[in-house]
Amino acid sequence: MENDVFEILEELEEIVDRGTKIPMTGKVLVDDTQIFALIDRMRTSLPDEIRDAQRVLYERQKILDEAKAEADHILERGKSYIEKLAGENEVAKQAQSYAEDLARQAQNYAKDVKLGAVQYTDELLQQVEKSVAETLQSLRQNREELRTLVKRDQHEKKTETAE
Repeated sequence: MENDVFEILEELEEIVDRGTKIPMTGKVLVDDTQIFALIDRMRTSLPDEIRDAQRVLYERQKILDEAKAEADHILERGKSYIEKLAGENEVAKQAQSYAEDLARQAQNYAKDVKLGAVQYTDELLQQVEKSVAETLQSLRQNREELRTLVKRDQHEKKTETAE
């Protein structure tokens, strides 16, 4: 996968190098179809972690929504229970206490699920960040090596021309 990205970058550099130079502008005309094809290939060569990060964010939101729905459901059960037993004073007090307990449980459950989802998402994103940083560092090193090779080749060409 990593080599694919570097091969694509080499192809991209070749296209730019072979492009028609526009005098006195420092600009080059290139075939945009080739460039877009290389960009598409590069996208498919990116680490799965980048695509997985999007999925993790979606899953996090889904977990939070489910926790809220469960908390709402528990609260509704508590309210229904209170309304059912509200006619009798002692029973109403017990129902109120039960509903408050249910509400606290629901809120605690929602907080625990949210915290767990946030921690899980943070860990996955940290792994993705590390992987992307390593890939980027490797990419920068390889580009620097390529630049060094080009400079050396240009220097050798100048030396040969001078002789």
